[in-house]
Amino acid sequence: MSDVAYEPDAAAIAADLADDGVHVDPSLAEYLSAEQLSELTALVDDAAQPVFVLVVPLRYDSDVSGNQLVSLVHNQFDEDGVYFVAQHSGSDEWRVESTKYNAVTNNEDALATYVAGDKYPSDLGLQVIETVKVFASGEAEQQYEEQFPERTETGTSTGDDSSQVLGMDPPVAIGLGIALAVVVAAILLRRRRPRGEVALKRRALRRISSAQTRDWRRRAETETAALGERIQALEIEHGDDGATWAAALDHYQAATAILDRSEAAADSIGALVLARRGDDALSAAADGRSWTPAAACFFNPLHGPATTKASWKTSAGTRDVPCCGACRRDLGKRREPEILDLPTGDTVVHYMDAGVEPWASTGFGALAPDLLDRLQERPR
Repeated sequence: MSDVAYEPDAAAIAADLADDGVHVDPSLAEYLSAEQLSELTALVDDAAQPVFVLVVPLRYDSDVSGNQLVSLVHNQFDEDGVYFVAQHSGSDEWRVESTKYNAVTNNEDALATYVAGDKYPSDLGLQVIETVKVFASGEAEQQYEEQFPERTETGTSTGDDSSQVLGMDPPVAIGLGIALAVVVAAILLRRRRPRGEVALKRRALRRISSAQTRDWRRRAETETAALGERIQALEIEHGDDGATWAAALDHYQAATAILDRSEAAADSIGALVLARRGDDALSAAADGRSWTPAAACFFNPLHGPATTKASWKTSAGTRDVPCCGACRRDLGKRREPEILDLPTGDTVVHYMDAGVEPWASTGFGALAPDLLDRLQERPR
């Protein structure tokens, strides 16, 4: 793999994806045989929902992350679906990341990447093919259980009396369990009806939430480290915007501090937002431009910067919130947008209802652009 910095051509990648759903950068062509490429395109074509694969020479210190690359390509391509980005992860290993646009996967896209990465960490071709194969099979959850049995069995014994469950006789526990399942299912179906009828067992929910949390953490660490590398590499010349340069440094330091003291899901996403803002500020500083932080999509900051606004009803009334185009289209069709959900106990809740601060009240900066000030108010 070449040491030359990768400079993606989003328009060219989009045109390539429009052909067969697969883009392989010429520098990585040798890593996939003709037979593997044919198998990969067939898997993409047969998938039940739109799938796109980008095999690119991204590294941890690249100027863009996998998520950012997909955002650039999506702006050119404007096709919704699941995007898998295969990239270098150091030494002889590869990894695949997933990004969704207006697609509901119940986290099976992320689970597929974990399974394939564990099976074929050093074989790019096999890892990419396995990722799409596992995802398209509709059995990603089961295959994840088989691949990582130690992560799926948590052991929940609460005492020495094996004839009782949580201190109750089995008939009582079973009866309460059935009643609870009915109530939870009713609530989920009422709140999330547009996403389909999905019933998640508690153990499966914990597993999926844990896997997703690890993925958010890894992405935050990777993009924060990449920002630090860029800061060290760039030389800010006389006349460049000093306030913007300071903003890049402040955002990097804030993201690093959060990752050092917390592994919570909300904090990982918050650090990711800060790192991306810092990266944007750094680019402006290098160009000698002033900088104002862009609002992320209120419904899900992982959707990227907001490009429009939409009305959203809350307990305090209706207000216009910044959001991405996909979320606005969902609302226009009377569907609930793909709101960021966070694990809370044995369930997941919309992040704005999770009580995580300063993220919930600011919409990860969508409603209060100056996150740094709010972070200083946060108790340590």
